[in-house]
Amino acid sequence: AGLATAGAKEEDVPSRRREPRRKGSLVVYDDQPFWNLPQNVAQRMAAQEASASASAIPVSSDNIGGELTTTLKMEESQNKRERRNSLAMLRGQLEATQIYEPPTFALLNQDTDVPPPVVRDRLVVEDFPKHTISTAWIKMVKQGLSEWLRLPVIVCRGTEDGPVVGITAAVHGNELNGVPCIHRVISEIDVNKLHGTVVAVPCVNVSGYLKFTREFADGRDLNRLFPGREDGFASQVYCYQLMNKVISQFNYLIDLHTASFGRVNSYYVRADMNDPISAIMARLQTPQVVLHNSGQDGTLRSAASARGIRAITVEIGNPQLFQNQYVQWSYIGVMRILDHLDMYTLTYQPTAEDMAALGPPNTILCSKGFWIYTKTGGVLEVYPGVNTIIKKGDLIARIKNIFGNVVDEYYAPCSGIVIGRSSNPVAMSGDRIVHLGVIKKKNESLPKEAKENY
Repeated sequence: AGLATAGAKEEDVPSRRREPRRKGSLVVYDDQPFWNLPQNVAQRMAAQEASASASAIPVSSDNIGGELTTTLKMEESQNKRERRNSLAMLRGQLEATQIYEPPTFALLNQDTDVPPPVVRDRLVVEDFPKHTISTAWIKMVKQGLSEWLRLPVIVCRGTEDGPVVGITAAVHGNELNGVPCIHRVISEIDVNKLHGTVVAVPCVNVSGYLKFTREFADGRDLNRLFPGREDGFASQVYCYQLMNKVISQFNYLIDLHTASFGRVNSYYVRADMNDPISAIMARLQTPQVVLHNSGQDGTLRSAASARGIRAITVEIGNPQLFQNQYVQWSYIGVMRILDHLDMYTLTYQPTAEDMAALGPPNTILCSKGFWIYTKTGGVLEVYPGVNTIIKKGDLIARIKNIFGNVVDEYYAPCSGIVIGRSSNPVAMSGDRIVHLGVIKKKNESLPKEAKENY
């Protein structure tokens, strides 16, 4: 038995501790200078070094028997110092610039008593109980598993009948700032004080949302196909069902969007400013820019307006992320619209001094807007930021080839404000550079037909 134990491999004895085969990569050696360490770490190490030197046991030439013990103690002290210094360096590298403070609402509201959504063939506001917030799945189209592709809907009915305001988000599946905006609006509303109904659709393009893409399942842009067709291709059928099963119930529509992939936006509103009600809705958002736009053919806003529904489009920043400042501005704007329609009284009325914190201080009205496109491909550099005033003739972009040589430059064709811009440095011929808004002059009349070069 003894021979068997002696001949066993070291790895076969689980209780035995193996020596490390190499030094740890975080060890700080004694000859490493302090200048490349954080100052607080260097000071601690210097103090520890002085303390260790003062407490070291001196070696006596007369104490031959104790020399080995003294040497071992010094080596142990050196090893401890190395471990201590390595941990000090790591801690110094990982020191945070600020301490995280959890949100005050954490763990206070788990929403465990919310009833499950009901399933409906179409939205009928009167079918939902008053002074209640209800959730529902609306059957839209059959998908590849012969199951219904369903639309999430939130219905807030007040104590009295009144207007129906619809709020839609994520018509493009990767434009998500509208989702938390809707969540904040719904959490703010007390249905016992609501006159009328708020219907929120937090995700219109369910297929694109699940795939993190702008387009619908068939690769087409829903917001170019409204009001759709009952006998068309998949995207057209989906638009048709949305218009007839949901949107037709609205009196007012607030359609929430963001920039698309590879672009960034200011916080701005598209609206027909020749329509008094739409103009008021747009200004109540207190955006950075209001762009007069009578409605592009195929957009949800245009299709809703054709049915007599007052509609605006709110562009809330950038795609596939949440931007809290923009979300807060849009949420306040929606609540101000409800307040203006006498549907809901704001518990807090902001003063003029508060508006700088609650929204952009000045809204710029643009009589029209258009995109500037590239004429060649390459590495794109765009210089002005969003919400920036530029003058005619200003250099706004350059394109370089892959070797770094400038092959094209772009200048502002007129003065205006940068509503949006490209953020993607890889450009092909015909890609977007800058979305330029032409600022309305003091005595200028707005055109009846104002469309953009999408």
